[in-house]
Amino acid sequence: MIVKGNIEIIEGTMCNVYVFKLNDKIIQVDAGMKGSAKKIIDYYQKRNLRPDVVLITHYHIDHIGSLGIIKEKYNPEIYANKLEIPVIEGKSSMGRPKSLGARIMFSFMKPEKVSGIKPLEDLKIEGLKILETPGHTPGSTSFIVEKENSVFIGDAASSVNGTLQINEKYTMDMEKAKESLNKIRSLSPILVLPGHGEPLQI
Repeated sequence: MIVKGNIEIIEGTMCNVYVFKLNDKIIQVDAGMKGSAKKIIDYYQKRNLRPDVVLITHYHIDHIGSLGIIKEKYNPEIYANKLEIPVIEGKSSMGRPKSLGARIMFSFMKPEKVSGIKPLEDLKIEGLKILETPGHTPGSTSFIVEKENSVFIGDAASSVNGTLQINEKYTMDMEKAKESLNKIRSLSPILVLPGHGEPLQI
């Protein structure tokens, strides 16, 4: 589904998986659950495309579940905040969200380890800006596409009934999350592309 310009959502992937083209590179944001891999691969096959770059907003399993499969099939460059990389690579635990239910759920949902993740400091794509938005996880990161006046925010906030709201249940540091949401709001006017919920113009 086209969101704006050349930004599309691959639907049915648990979290919103976005794809866009910038400077002749096909860039994917997040990777959905492991069961989302088929839908992501189908998307690329139908369009005769392949991802050059995958940007990870944070390490939660609904955003990295199919990352290993995508890497094996396409071998894109994968980037994440350096605070998130040890978790994605299986070298560190995820930390503890405030909700007991969330902690129990995450204890049963272990992502496959994916190696070779590059830190965002190495990401050099003209027209793509990095905005650190910690709180949901320590290294949660948003990505601004200047050409489209759009920002991918992962789970820094969700779009709920036309507003941006922090999901406290899965957030590790609410104070930082509130500061990050204020950062995002300060970008207005801009199109916000969240990990959950509908894209929202603010």
